[in-house]
Amino acid sequence: MLDVLFRETCPGCGGVSGAGFCSVCAADLPRTSNPCSGCGLSRPVARCPRQAAPWQVDAVVAPFAYAPPLDHYVQQLKYADARSLGRALGLLLVPQVRDACAGSDALVPVPLHPTRLRERGYNQAIEIARPICRAMGVPMLLRGIDRRHASPSQTGGSAAQRRAGVAAAFRVARSVAGLRIVIVDDVITTGATVNALAAELLAAGAARCIAVAAARTPEAAGQPRNR
Repeated sequence: MLDVLFRETCPGCGGVSGAGFCSVCAADLPRTSNPCSGCGLSRPVARCPRQAAPWQVDAVVAPFAYAPPLDHYVQQLKYADARSLGRALGLLLVPQVRDACAGSDALVPVPLHPTRLRERGYNQAIEIARPICRAMGVPMLLRGIDRRHASPSQTGGSAAQRRAGVAAAFRVARSVAGLRIVIVDDVITTGATVNALAAELLAAGAARCIAVAAARTPEAAGQPRNR
């Protein structure tokens, strides 16, 4: 009876789904081909972001590309009060990130500034992280990991502008000594946000950080390839 009353539907087609996206809609989502384990971009990488700025995360796991229709779902989650999409995206990631996250001790969703959190009503990174936490059987660390100031919108900004926007944005005021941490976000574009947070976690004693995201923004078309 409960299954009938509270049946879950696929965000893509609206059909009955056991958990999040149905298999057909999940198969239609764009993927990053031959992703680099270090930065998450398709290989060969034209301009490696790890060479352009300090890179604090040991790996990036973002198997899906920020392109239609996935970009629509992420935008709905962030800006259209579609909170349930966080769970759907998290469930989508579980089988994709399980091996990379094996041996990790905790998940840290990228925190929102309190002002942004009040406006949105929830943190989309936390919603994505919940099913991953349950599948991995590790805790989610929230208290004592804060966003100290509200960064301006990163949309459309260059890599340098994004780094400047999150410089000193985070504060870690709890013990994370020796922990192997998975940072969770919705989208990784330049890596500025996850690396800024990783820098603070490592400074607080974390053993390592890797980053997981629902989507990775592809490189701009037409860039010359490194050889």
